[in-house]
Amino acid sequence: MNYTPDFNPKFGTLGAEVTKHWPESTILKNRNNKKTDTLGIALSGGGYRSAIFCYGILRGLYELGVLQKADYLSAVSGGSWIATAFSMAENLDYFFSLPDDHANFMEEGFESLLVNPMRLLEEAALTRPDNNYVSDLYGRLIARTFLREHGDYSRYNPLTDNKLIQDGDRPFLLLNGTLHFRRPKTFDITEECFEMNRLYCGSRSLGYLDTKEMLADDDPIRIRDAVAISGAAVAAHVPGLGDEVSGLGLSREIINFADGRKTPFPNPPDAERLDVDDGGKYNNLGVESLVNRGCGYIIVVDAEHDPEHKNGKMSGQKYEGLRTLMNRNHIPQPNFVIKQLDQANQAVHLVPGKRTVPDVLYVKLKSVAAFDKAAAKKPYNQPGFLQNLFGRGDFAFNPQFSTAKLDYSFAEHRNLTELGTYIVKQNADTFTSFAAKSK
Repeated sequence: MNYTPDFNPKFGTLGAEVTKHWPESTILKNRNNKKTDTLGIALSGGGYRSAIFCYGILRGLYELGVLQKADYLSAVSGGSWIATAFSMAENLDYFFSLPDDHANFMEEGFESLLVNPMRLLEEAALTRPDNNYVSDLYGRLIARTFLREHGDYSRYNPLTDNKLIQDGDRPFLLLNGTLHFRRPKTFDITEECFEMNRLYCGSRSLGYLDTKEMLADDDPIRIRDAVAISGAAVAAHVPGLGDEVSGLGLSREIINFADGRKTPFPNPPDAERLDVDDGGKYNNLGVESLVNRGCGYIIVVDAEHDPEHKNGKMSGQKYEGLRTLMNRNHIPQPNFVIKQLDQANQAVHLVPGKRTVPDVLYVKLKSVAAFDKAAAKKPYNQPGFLQNLFGRGDFAFNPQFSTAKLDYSFAEHRNLTELGTYIVKQNADTFTSFAAKSK
């Protein structure tokens, strides 16, 4: 595939015709031959909390048959951890299984690696010491946790490997990072969405490049690099020497793919390297990539860290990622939408769109009293002796763990997964009818 400066000159126009502007159009046509509007699923950032909850949502959509009808799966940060694992899974029935008496595939991965200091030291010793050392180490850890079904093959192979990223029977995977660069003769740092998939990588203002040609340092972007870029929350950026931007923390350097090429917008950066990191820095919901491809129907899973402050019938959540999207006029404005979405105990809401705005089925991570009542009967949620002794035997599940929390108990992990699946099943008619509109 040759470099294309702008795959979608009709940004904001919805429908399957827009999707034909993108290189994956043949893949989508072979899957479902959509004639009107494409269906996209967006998985938000939110660290491991988001990965667990989004896993439960995907599990529910898979059992409902909706996941198989989706054209795109766009993910950010923690959502990208589980989206990539799903897109690489050999057997989805096994991938989504939840044994009652022991941890499943995803739970085992987390428990065996990220809280294991010896594994951390091992990976640190094996990581090549270069400009991307911290990001590379992080990518190795994430691959060992979520992509281990394929062993070392998944840790070293490029994002272009179609033997690993499966899209013949899956939605086309889009991983989102944040691109940081300085245009010539300015110290202002520009941020925009950096899109990665097995065919091409790039952004709206700088254009796109074949993924085979996109280099992180001296090597093509690997699957683990893309996941590490999307989820690199701990990073900061400052103007560097010359025309560069210096990234500190989990950020990653890539080649300046706009250098010497015609770009959709003028005055591109001329530094040798550009810096990318967590997609949540630009927007934490992953919706812009779906709007850009003409998705008329979008299921948004919002698992941001957004604690509830209940006031009567309202949850009192902030919806920061959603407000960012609305400020860009991608979905309706906040005075109407936020009030509708913020109802306590109601996690699913349909937000109608219009000619240039997609219909959105919005799933918000929040507590659900009916789920607490059902989950209280699970063996792993039974209170211990001391809890009963001090009158704390009633079960109440708070799903809004800190993004940085790593010491999940089995019950916390399983409850968050089950909550996602429960929400889908309790709103099964809404999900199936919404997906059916994308014909």
